[in-house]
Amino acid sequence: MTTIENTTGMLDVSLSKAVAQKVKAHLLVLDDRDIVDLYKLLMEEIEAPLFKAVIEHCRYNQCRAAILLGVSRGTLRTRLQYYFDDQYVGARD
Repeated sequence: MTTIENTTGMLDVSLSKAVAQKVKAHLLVLDDRDIVDLYKLLMEEIEAPLFKAVIEHCRYNQCRAAILLGVSRGTLRTRLQYYFDDQYVGARD
């Protein structure tokens, strides 16, 4: 199980549980409204912050970030350009 550490210690919160809780809360808020293409919405909401967090964690090293994500460097660059224009492509700390 993946855990998240905070200032008070380790929390037993898996990534899958955190996502499930957020999706359930989102569905409750939507209530009876028509839900269309929840998968696409979820991917758009999650992929951009995921790629941003990973590229920043890897100090803008695209090869390391691509390996960490399990995608090719070309895919990483394409997604970074799609979500952030050129903000993270070629950037370094």
